[in-house]
Amino acid sequence: MKHYGQACAIARALDVVGERWNLLLVRELTLGPRRYRDLATGLPGIPSNVLAARLKDLQACGVITQHTLPAPTDVTVYELTEAGRALQPALKELLDWGLRYGPEPSPGDAAQPGWALLAAAGRPTALPDGQTCELRVGPEFFYLGSDAGKLTVRRGPAPDGDAVVTMSADTFYSLLTGQTTVTGAVRHSTVDGEPGIARRALEPLAAAGSRPVM
Repeated sequence: MKHYGQACAIARALDVVGERWNLLLVRELTLGPRRYRDLATGLPGIPSNVLAARLKDLQACGVITQHTLPAPTDVTVYELTEAGRALQPALKELLDWGLRYGPEPSPGDAAQPGWALLAAAGRPTALPDGQTCELRVGPEFFYLGSDAGKLTVRRGPAPDGDAVVTMSADTFYSLLTGQTTVTGAVRHSTVDGEPGIARRALEPLAAAGSRPVM
């Protein structure tokens, strides 16, 4: 890892997370633990040797850790430590800055549902605590819940969810970019369970990924 050699807290933070791919690795773990191959999929364009090196560096700095899930799974996953989770407010600020001031995506840029959902996480929600919704977009599953009136998002299914929403990627991105409403998204999706809970869970997603009005 490269170092700035400056006795400044900002420079020392960047010594850890300023290396190319490091913050995006933290982004990939924000919604929950992931396997190595999932991280490689979530970081299109990263060489395998660079991914391995970045994981090693971030573990050495105490930002992430790895462990093996108990049987019968027996797979190794990476997850954020307390220090890694403490970076989430900074990521949220970068996300907001990118929406407001960053360049528009170029044609052909990669897009993944998990990245888009980060813009909705933490938004106000009418979903009561204890009620959950499973959102399925293509092969990916997400758990939508609430904590003190704020939307929570995690990767994976919601086994005891009150509603399950299955939507196409086109409908999902149209909802996130404000090109369609929650009503329109629900109309073009399959909803199992409580429709009212599904709507409340989806409301924070509406236009969450659109550029704010300057």
